Amino acid sequence: MKNELFHSFIKEQKLYRIFSQIAKYVSIVFLIIYLYLLFSSSYTASPLIVVINYLAILTSISGIITFKYYEIPSILLAVFTEGELSPFFQLNSEERQFVWRKAGREDLLPQDPTPDYISNHLHLYDRYPWKKIGKIYAVIYLVVILSSIFYLTSVYIETGFQN
Repeated sequence: MKNELFHSFIKEQKLYRIFSQIAKYVSIVFLIIYLYLLFSSSYTASPLIVVINYLAILTSISGIITFKYYEIPSILLAVFTEGELSPFFQLNSEERQFVWRKAGREDLLPQDPTPDYISNHLHLYDRYPWKKIGKIYAVIYLVVILSSIFYLTSVYIETGFQN
C-alpha cells in the first residue's frame, strides 16, 4: 500500500514533466508556423497571424496552469481534506521528506507532522482549487486548439496561405 502511494506521487510528477514538454513543443510548432507565415508572403495583416498569436499566448498560459496544477502534489493536498487519514501519513519518513521537497519546501519536515502543520505551512486553507481549474482549462484549451487547427488547415487547403 505504501509503495503504491509513493508510486502514484512519482506518476503525478512524471505527468507534470510530460505536460510541460508537450506545451513547450506546441509553442515551438506555433512559433515555426508564425515565422513561416510572417516571412513567406505579404500575409502580415492576415487573420491567420492573429490566430497563431492567440494560440501561442494560450499555450504559454497553459504552462502557468500546469505549474499551479502540479505545484503541490495531490498526496499533500489530501492532507487538507482527509487529515490524519491522508495517504501522506502512510509513507515512511524518507518518502514524506521527498514529497515535502517536491512541494517547494526546503525546510525539514518534522518526524511526526500534524495535518494542521502541513496545511499552515503550505497555505492549503486559502489555495484556489487548481485541480478543478486545470481540468476545466484543459477542456477549453483542447476545444480552442482543435477548432483553430481545423480553421488553419481549411485555409491552407483552400488558399495555401497565399493572397
